[in-house]
Amino acid sequence: MDIGQMDLLRHIKDHRAKQRQKKPIKPDVFNQISSIVKQYGLKESFLDIFDTVEDHLTPKKVNIYRIKVKTPAVRPLFSLVAEEEYHLTMSIINKVDTPYLIFADSPDEILLCNPLYRLNPALSSETLMHYHFETLFLHECAKRNRMNTNRE
Repeated sequence: MDIGQMDLLRHIKDHRAKQRQKKPIKPDVFNQISSIVKQYGLKESFLDIFDTVEDHLTPKKVNIYRIKVKTPAVRPLFSLVAEEEYHLTMSIINKVDTPYLIFADSPDEILLCNPLYRLNPALSSETLMHYHFETLFLHECAKRNRMNTNRE
């Protein structure tokens, strides 16, 4: 065997060894949302709130002095749900089509995913994991108001 063949064999062995390594299972959006649906006992009526959530988020109606603390819950890696919970979970996932949804830990955070994403689509995963979405939403609103005030 020449050196080229030995390098190729070494490369193949290394590649196969990497393929056999254990990879951690990461929670997915379905398990995250279905566990919230189960934990909070959400029903189909929850979907109706999405249509009116924007009306309640106007700067005059939002309480700027209230800051919520994020309390992340431990979620199962695999979620078993009833048919009704499955359909509700899939409806929520289809209605909230943002990458922030995986970081939601409560129904109110689910409702704030779309408005928060529209305000700032570049929030880091660390920020989304550590701060409640309402707090982030208020922060982004304050930044936007400050920029508008500076322009005037």
